[in-house]
Amino acid sequence: MIADTLPADPDLNEARALVDARRYRAALRLLRGAGPGGLERLRLRGLAHLGHRDAPAAIDCLRRVLADQPDDPGTIEALARAHQADNAPFPAVRWFERAACLTPGGTALAAALSGAYRRDARYRDALMLARAALSDGLPGADLRYEAAMAAAYLGDDDEALAHFDALLADDPEHAAAWFGSHAQALHRHGPDEALRRLRRATRCGGANGKYWGYLAATLRLLGRDGEADAVEAAEIGDNPKRRPLPDGARALLPHLAADFRLFGNSARLLRHALACAGLPGLVLEFGVRRGTSLDHIAEAAGQDVHGFDSFEGLPEGWVNSPRGVLTTGRQLPRVRGNARLHVGWFEDSLPPFLADTPGPLRFANVDSDIYASARTVLGALADRVRPGSVIVFDEYIGNRSWRDDEYRAFQEFAAETGLRYEYFAASPYTKQVAVRVLEVAGARS
Repeated sequence: MIADTLPADPDLNEARALVDARRYRAALRLLRGAGPGGLERLRLRGLAHLGHRDAPAAIDCLRRVLADQPDDPGTIEALARAHQADNAPFPAVRWFERAACLTPGGTALAAALSGAYRRDARYRDALMLARAALSDGLPGADLRYEAAMAAAYLGDDDEALAHFDALLADDPEHAAAWFGSHAQALHRHGPDEALRRLRRATRCGGANGKYWGYLAATLRLLGRDGEADAVEAAEIGDNPKRRPLPDGARALLPHLAADFRLFGNSARLLRHALACAGLPGLVLEFGVRRGTSLDHIAEAAGQDVHGFDSFEGLPEGWVNSPRGVLTTGRQLPRVRGNARLHVGWFEDSLPPFLADTPGPLRFANVDSDIYASARTVLGALADRVRPGSVIVFDEYIGNRSWRDDEYRAFQEFAAETGLRYEYFAASPYTKQVAVRVLEVAGARS
């Protein structure tokens, strides 16, 4: 047990005021070491660490408080936010749900739980919660934003755009809403409206500087090179946080197909890619998680589809995320009747499946994120790839490490197999790229 000692330490009042004022570093200096008010001191340290963006330290402090006060809703919510800041949406959802049970009905908590569901790829849960809260009259831009984002991930452009536009009517300076809505506007209103929204996002106060990268990449892939050059020269330069997406778009140009199309959401790109995959054969996905993309694929494929995932998250760290990120806790998703799940690491589940299942590759969605997993998949499929096979990569361009992830895996695979290919679809917003195989050295027809 952690003792809550008395009398109260006057430092705690000052530390509490510092945390409320977001002066987290000063609060941590004041709270360093032991002192009176053990639990409250520890809780304030946790909040200060969270504000200072040291999520692991915050989690440690807040868990120790909850060991003595397991039903304190404020500490539970803070722990949920710490897990979310640590890019661990699975435990974040659990703690937000517990906080919501203890203090139901709050706008901020409803929006936070909806956001946690979205980050955990539970888009239907996120959308249902946000819709219910909005229909109950709860105010808040955050609820509108979460409803819009969840609808977008589910491929419902109309609902997503309606929520974004309602949010922007109330708050015309909401940069993230201008940015998010450009993807749906691309499909509903065309590229000029999408670009207008992207440009508007960059002009909002406090806008993310990466928006300039999305604008430059979108212009480049629309063939508006002069405008793209101007954006890169004026707003991007050598900025390492803004360069990845424009550089990724440039990397696609030498292999851009004559029928290349630009997309703003995953569902539409996947459906288009499947429609272009006319070769009879296997339809596969690598990286299923909650099954959203597998359901889009299964609905469009017109045949059985196979999804491979360990459901334990990534097997190694990636960018700023630790091993195990994106786990579902081994919970399997409910998927369409023509979808089959194969549980395990790719190197364990894919070879026996291929040994028992003949046929070339019609379509693969490679959502492995990391290089090693993409190499495993491509190596195993090497003798199934034919002219006409289609491969979609989910994290091909745009991330800080894009050159060393799925992009590198495919470039090595293409060089080793003598594969000739073209990019016929891409989405800068979702970082997806669709590849059509034109020729494979020695491939059978």
